[in-house]
Amino acid sequence: MTDSLQVPAGTLLHLLAWEISPNPTNRDELVWTVVVDQQPVGGLVRMRGHTCAGPVPDCAGGWCFEAQVSVAAIRANLDGAR
Repeated sequence: MTDSLQVPAGTLLHLLAWEISPNPTNRDELVWTVVVDQQPVGGLVRMRGHTCAGPVPDCAGGWCFEAQVSVAAIRANLDGAR
């Protein structure tokens, strides 16, 4: 897809293990977004977020999750399919 991807900060995304790369824990994640790159590359976008405690983070950093994530997974969340 060539259209940009708009994901507001604080959006909760349910991501399946295979939609996250790298995913060393190989488990599904609930991620509250901090920032998502707007331009997909190869069906993936880089995103940063929190898995620790929701939109008000419980961790010391600006984010505790950073990975390449499937654009289809993000769109499914935004469209209410998850």
